[in-house]
Amino acid sequence: MGRAGQQVLKDEDGLGDRISVGLLARAFPRATVEAVVEAAGAREKRTRMLPSWLVVYYVLALALFMDMGGGRVMRKLAGTLSWAARGVAVVLPSEEALSRARSRLGPVPLRLLFESVAGPLAGPHTPGGFWRGRRVLSVDGTTLDLQDTAANWARFGGPGTADEFGVKLRGGFPQVRVVALAECGTRALIGARQGSYATSEKALTVELLPLLGKGMLVLADRNFPGYDLWGQAAATGADLLWRVGSIFTLPVVTVLTDGSYLSRLTPPKNKDRPAGTAPIIVRVVKYHLLASDGTPTETFHLISTLLDADAAPAAELADLYHARWQIESAFGAFKSQLKGDGVVLRSKTPDGAEQELWALLCAYHAIRELICAAAELTAQDPLRLSFIAALDAVRGPVGDPAAFPP
Repeated sequence: MGRAGQQVLKDEDGLGDRISVGLLARAFPRATVEAVVEAAGAREKRTRMLPSWLVVYYVLALALFMDMGGGRVMRKLAGTLSWAARGVAVVLPSEEALSRARSRLGPVPLRLLFESVAGPLAGPHTPGGFWRGRRVLSVDGTTLDLQDTAANWARFGGPGTADEFGVKLRGGFPQVRVVALAECGTRALIGARQGSYATSEKALTVELLPLLGKGMLVLADRNFPGYDLWGQAAATGADLLWRVGSIFTLPVVTVLTDGSYLSRLTPPKNKDRPAGTAPIIVRVVKYHLLASDGTPTETFHLISTLLDADAAPAAELADLYHARWQIESAFGAFKSQLKGDGVVLRSKTPDGAEQELWALLCAYHAIRELICAAAELTAQDPLRLSFIAALDAVRGPVGDPAAFPP
């Protein structure tokens, strides 16, 4: 044992840990980590056993190993550093010291790190990456459970129910809401925003709009369409293909050659809206899902900025819309496989929870980047390579048989 509950660690944990930490070092180079620490103003004020750059890698390692305690994760990281230093002993901090180091670092460096590396991964020949020259993206939201602490409830809130007397009861856990922009051809999350449970998905989507531009086609489910958000998203230059619900009134203005039609999104009444605000022209594509016997089961109404039936046939748009489900698969891998089914984020403080969320997004990106590199090398569709197998290969020993099976 070292001083004050610290341990002096030598390289005991083997090659598997070097692979895990090597993935983080490759996806997030030391220079990039140092840059985000500096940009966030999180540089340590004096020489410490846990400098800020090392704490960033520690938090990233926590995201890779959600089923392990912090001390064990630091042992893996320190063991690799000991090996890299050719046998030089590394002092293993106490759990209390690790917790204080995380608090000093805060969430901003991890957010900046994700934003510095996140981006499209599909190449020109990636299956499903592009449609008629446009990169296919999808936007959607999800929630993650946080530790049941007063501070987390105060910052994030959470779901509740009403008892038989109408008194609101608090749900089991506070929750953070996340809205992300995913690349459908790779399931990479190229942008994300987080907020409280009460923050609407539409409000968080507005924060993602600066990432959009010409040459993109964005898919979204029926929770998103509205006059204001549609107008703001279309103004970025990106094309849109969003499902609408039954509450939308879409009058037929002009019927097109493929059976779709032009319609109008009418601005809702709002005392702050200028008088005479013009409606927005959209194209409506209506189609049915069919049962095996040919019986219609569900009707879909899509609206799009693509108004030309020849340049964007309705049948192609109907078929393309189902790529939206790739973001659901991305969230499934992020929440069930990386984080773990039923696993609540570790942090008892709001800043710690935000830090942990951004670290998970970083770790998810690193795995997706690894999958895309393997797919390119083997000329395969990245969606055919297993996320959990890639994660197991990173987490497990080098000799593990986990490759990238379909």
